[in-house]
Amino acid sequence: MKIELTYKEYLIKSKQEIAPETYLIKLKGDFIFEPGQFLQVYVDNIGEATFAPCSDSEDHKNFEICVRTVGNTTRAVAELNPGEKLKIRGPYGKGWPIGKLIGQNIAIISGGIGLIPLRPLLYQLQKYPKEFKNIYLLSGCRTPHHLPFKEDKWRFKYQKITAEKTIPGFESERGMITELVEKVDLPKDTRVLICGPEIMFQPLCDILNDKKISDKNIYISFERRMECGIGFCQHCSIGKFLVCKDGPVFRWDEIKKELNK
Repeated sequence: MKIELTYKEYLIKSKQEIAPETYLIKLKGDFIFEPGQFLQVYVDNIGEATFAPCSDSEDHKNFEICVRTVGNTTRAVAELNPGEKLKIRGPYGKGWPIGKLIGQNIAIISGGIGLIPLRPLLYQLQKYPKEFKNIYLLSGCRTPHHLPFKEDKWRFKYQKITAEKTIPGFESERGMITELVEKVDLPKDTRVLICGPEIMFQPLCDILNDKKISDKNIYISFERRMECGIGFCQHCSIGKFLVCKDGPVFRWDEIKKELNK
């Protein structure tokens, strides 16, 4: 079967290293997406990689992606400079359920570089604060140096960072993200949105259940499983679901029973 894929070229405006081997790339042009969706970047003679747009989805002049160098394709993207172009297709997938968050208490939980797909949602929450109740932003990282977007200024009432290893001059707790979540008093009707390494999903959800937060109020992004983005390769399958077609954001009560199939 022949698959036709349509790419559009975007000019790189700037590149900034925001964490070790992690680069924020700003591109010129209107890329219409919903927070939590993803895109595919193609590099000639090397391959393709998946990224989540991480800028304000209402900015129709520029958009941003964040690149962590973990392979040949991501390294090639990170080596590009302002003035060069990227081939991009998308967006794909279903993002964060913003409509279901209106009028609710919201907890954003990230581990590692999980803030990347959450950042467009944070822009929305900050831009329309009267639409939501209390917002909790809880971030875990290896060290504060590894936390992306350290310079972002969010105006949420409750913000905490925990790191496996702390450093002088940077305010953070020491420990794992699960330990931080255990300490936080979350209302039982809180809507929780999680992104990070999959190994943290079940322990976090167990802690949230202990706080009387229902699985139907927990949403998790499985964007790290992305491959082709169009359901052709099937590499992102989780039971009966394809992450690229049915996700990457899933409600926990719907996806957890498919994980071990």
